[in-house]
Amino acid sequence: MLDNRQRHVELLDRTIEAGENLAAMLSGDGRDVIRQQTSALQLEWDQLFRQVTASQRQLEVSLVEWTSYTDCVRQVKAWLTKMRKMVNDELPLVGTLEEKKVQLQTFKVLLPVW
Repeated sequence: MLDNRQRHVELLDRTIEAGENLAAMLSGDGRDVIRQQTSALQLEWDQLFRQVTASQRQLEVSLVEWTSYTDCVRQVKAWLTKMRKMVNDELPLVGTLEEKKVQLQTFKVLLPVW
């Protein structure tokens, strides 16, 4: 709709002009009715255009947010893959509680790398 705005504005202008031409040929009550209808049509068009413009802006904001979200998901997946590989490659099974505590401390240091 935004791409065809100029065409729609021209059509609206022609419609309002035709209404004014018709109103000029009518008596008082008929003229008032036509003018009220053309005014209402103009107001409705303006409101519709504002709503469409606001919707377009919201869609653009949503697209930016979605792009940011997908980038974050990609980073989390890469980090998880790295951590899985690191854990699988570097985590030997140890038997004592003290060795397990040392391993835990080592991985606590790695976590803030994210």
